[in-house]
Amino acid sequence: MLNRRLIRIKTFQALFGEFGQENSSPSVIAQNVKKSMHGMGNNLLAVLNFLSAFAHFIETEHNPTDFKFTTSEDDIKNFDLITKNTFVETLLDNNEMNTYAQRPTIDWLVDKDTVFVMYKDIKETDFYKLAMALPLDDATYADFSRSFYTYLLLESVEFEQLMEDKNIYWYDEKIPILKSIEKVMDHFDEAKEVRIPALFKNEREDLQMADELVEVYFAHKIEIDESISKYTPGWDSERITKIDYMLITMALLEFKYMPMIPVKVTLNEYIEIAKMYSTPKSSKFLNGTLDRILKDWTEQNIIQKKGRGLIG
Repeated sequence: MLNRRLIRIKTFQALFGEFGQENSSPSVIAQNVKKSMHGMGNNLLAVLNFLSAFAHFIETEHNPTDFKFTTSEDDIKNFDLITKNTFVETLLDNNEMNTYAQRPTIDWLVDKDTVFVMYKDIKETDFYKLAMALPLDDATYADFSRSFYTYLLLESVEFEQLMEDKNIYWYDEKIPILKSIEKVMDHFDEAKEVRIPALFKNEREDLQMADELVEVYFAHKIEIDESISKYTPGWDSERITKIDYMLITMALLEFKYMPMIPVKVTLNEYIEIAKMYSTPKSSKFLNGTLDRILKDWTEQNIIQKKGRGLIG
């Protein structure tokens, strides 16, 4: 679930928060980055648990047997679609998920009014109406659950607000978490069981990368500042946005002091991050500045790559 771009983003955010501070602690910043990285695992479980909490809400607050008027077949089917969903039942059979659900980091039912608004909105969606038109079997439950999560993460304004209030990194984590949920649903379709994707592809290497980015930043920041000034004549630090300045700094540190990372990977990654976080013209500015420095440093044999860093 955690990819190298997200590690760069989380490190960038932590370093940016310390921009201009004189007494920053590299070890504290590195710990904060790793805490944020590990937090993504809990955030995935929290989003997955929303459907279970939602089903509990419908079962306890909107059970058609509690209606004062005669219930219709649609009322019962509405209820069963969510509360008898076999994916939800299987979700809590997963040990990791079950442990989380007993002590969740996010209690979704604190604001029941918002959950009810979401329930009314979901009932108006095409995927909900399609599920209601089909027999309620395992395939319908699974397809509904997949569409439910996609709707939450990509379309629901209420859910977006809930997550932004509870997770300051939601903008960065939303798509990786959605992709992980898609893997959960794919495996469920094949094996009829829930398997939570691993947070790290290689935990040791990923954590080491975050440590190295912070370490080289503090060890070589003054030197890199001088390089940026040299290659951006007429653009003092006040004219370059702080975001662009930080991204250029991090890219140059990777060029020079992280030999296992290919220069093309570094260049492409920071240009893409600039598109996400800075001004519309920032990616072109970064591309031009970094390309100019890269060519000069390559001619001067300043950049020494090895191993995987030689690729590309």
